[in-house]
Amino acid sequence: MKKAVRVMLTLLRLACTGALLFPILFMFGKARIHDFYELLIEKFWFYPRFWNSFFLAAAIGLGASLLAFLAAAGLKWGIGRGRKVILSVLLLLMLMPLQVTLLPNYVGLRDMGLLDTRAALILPMVCSPFAIYLMYRYMETMPQEAIEAVRMETSSLFPILRHVIFPEMRSCLAAVFVFMFAEGFNMVEQPLYFVKRDELKPLSVLTEILPQEESYLIYAVGIVCMLPLLLLYGFYEEEIMEGLGYLKA
Repeated sequence: MKKAVRVMLTLLRLACTGALLFPILFMFGKARIHDFYELLIEKFWFYPRFWNSFFLAAAIGLGASLLAFLAAAGLKWGIGRGRKVILSVLLLLMLMPLQVTLLPNYVGLRDMGLLDTRAALILPMVCSPFAIYLMYRYMETMPQEAIEAVRMETSSLFPILRHVIFPEMRSCLAAVFVFMFAEGFNMVEQPLYFVKRDELKPLSVLTEILPQEESYLIYAVGIVCMLPLLLLYGFYEEEIMEGLGYLKA
């Protein structure tokens, strides 16, 4: 009986792995060597759009990391009562699909006059409930003795954040940055609704802005756009595993 269960679990893992790898293998099968040459050497439209996507993703990753760090610190040490309520709200927001928040974000950006700007793509994603919740759970594992010792010397919040909390949070900050960078690099719905100018749209919506006669290049674009994410995941693998290790209810 146990052997049969192990076999079924192994088959299930293989099936899940195959389902995850199939789109990547399909892209590699469709892309041709000449497509990469044409894309990287002959098509000058690719580089401005690539760096636009990279800038948006980097701004989202850095902004979300900084905001989550400050919000989690305030939630941990600046709020007495109501902490559990706020955490419950964060969990509820994490469970909501993106489509639920598109209309409120659109209305807010419209009223602030930020539609059809890069800020319309960056600001909504910087305020990430997942990033705040992950950062808070990681802060709960920090030793309180070091913080109390610094509090005896100074009551200023900035030295405590800079010299005590920030060095302990580097792994979690790296994990949040990588995940939010990937989410910003792969966003689809936000560019379709929040911006109209093609020069502001990232490569993740390339199928909408790519000319019909160059549609065969989409597989080469997909492979090239995977490289920054693979490099980030590979470089920060240990930090990601350590940062996610404390994500527990």
